[in-house]
Amino acid sequence: MKSELEIRTILLRNEERLSPFARKSSESLGRRAPMQEDPFRLEFARDETRILHSPPFRRLKHKTQVFLSPDNDHICTRMEHVLHVSSIASVIGRCLNLNIDLISAIAKGHDLGHPPFGHAGERALDEILRERGVASGFKHEVHGLRVVDKLTNFGAGLNLTYEVRDGIVTHCGESFERSVAPDRTRDIRQLEAIEERDLFPATLEGCLVRLVDRIAYLGRDLEDALKAGIASRDQVPTDIVKGLGLENGQIIGSFVNDTIASSLDRDAISMSEEVFELMNGLKDFNYTSIYQHDEVERISRKAGNLIGLLFRELEKMLTASDRGRNTGYVGSIVRDAPLMEIFFHFIKNTNYTDETPLWRIVTDYVAGMTDSFAERTFGQLFLPTPVI
Repeated sequence: MKSELEIRTILLRNEERLSPFARKSSESLGRRAPMQEDPFRLEFARDETRILHSPPFRRLKHKTQVFLSPDNDHICTRMEHVLHVSSIASVIGRCLNLNIDLISAIAKGHDLGHPPFGHAGERALDEILRERGVASGFKHEVHGLRVVDKLTNFGAGLNLTYEVRDGIVTHCGESFERSVAPDRTRDIRQLEAIEERDLFPATLEGCLVRLVDRIAYLGRDLEDALKAGIASRDQVPTDIVKGLGLENGQIIGSFVNDTIASSLDRDAISMSEEVFELMNGLKDFNYTSIYQHDEVERISRKAGNLIGLLFRELEKMLTASDRGRNTGYVGSIVRDAPLMEIFFHFIKNTNYTDETPLWRIVTDYVAGMTDSFAERTFGQLFLPTPVI
C-alpha cells in the first residue's frame, strides 16, 4: 500500500510530463493564506473542489445564460455554460498537454461573478454604478474575483491560488481575439487592482479558458434560439453553415479542431484566420438576430428595470436602518418582506465597515442573486399583500 508521500510524488511526477508552456502546481505562487498540503490533490485540483462546493457555484444553475428565466428545461443556464467551458477546454488542453487541473478550476470559477438575468443584469448594474461615480462600473469577471476572495464563507473567501484567481479576473469572454498569449510579466499578486478588461491571463491555461468561453456559447446560443423560435435555420448565413455546421456539436467540433491544430507547440491559444473569420460571422449573426432580437431586448429591459428598482430600494433600506443596526426598522421590513431577513443577515456576516460604500454592499448582494430569488424579492418588496 502506497503512503501519502508516495502518492503525492506520483502526482508531481506526472506533471513533469506536461508541456513546457503549462503551469505546474510546483510552480504556483501559492495562496494568500498558506494551507497544509493535501496528499491526494495538487493545488489547482483543490481549487476546483473548493469552487464546486461553494454556494456561488450552486446558484449558477438558476442564473440566466441568454434567455431569461426559461421554463424550458433544455435551454442553457449559466451553470451549463460553465460546465461546457470546462469540458471543451479540458479536451483542448489535454491535446496541448496543458494542466487540466488548472483549466478545470478556472473554467468552473470564471462566471461566479455573473449577476442574475445574464448580460441584462450586468448592464443594469454597470449603469447604476456609473451613475454613482464608480468609473469602472460593473464587470462580472472583476466581481468574480471579489466573490472568491471576499464574499464566500462569510467574508473569508475560498483562498484560491493566484493562478486560478488570475484566470477568473481576466477571462473576458466578450473580447474576441484570434490569438491569446499569456502575459507572464505581470505580477499576479496584485490582482485586486484590476478594474478593466485589457489584460491577458498570466497562464496558457487561462488563455485557453478565455478563448473557449466564446466557443462554448456561440453555438449553444444559436441552438437555443432555434429551439425558441427566435431565429430560423434559413436565416443563418450560408458560409457559416458550410464552414462550421448548424448544430451546436458541429460548431464546437469545428472550433475545437482548428484551435488544437493552430495552437500545438505554441505559447499561445490561437485559431486560423479562416475559422476565426467564421467565428466573427457567427458572433455578428447572434448579436443581430438573437441578442438584439426585439423579444429578447424587451424582456431584457424588464430585467434591467427590476434590478434597478431592487438596487435603489435596498440602498434606501440600508440608510433608513442605519446599516441594519435599527432593529425596530429591520423587524418591520422583515414582517412585510420575510426574504429581507437574508439581506440583513448578509450585511451582518460579511466583512463590511461603516466606511464601505452603500453601493458596494448592495452590488454584492444583488449580483449574488439568482433570477428566481431576484423575482421573489422584488415581489415581496413591491407587490401588495393582503391585509387580512
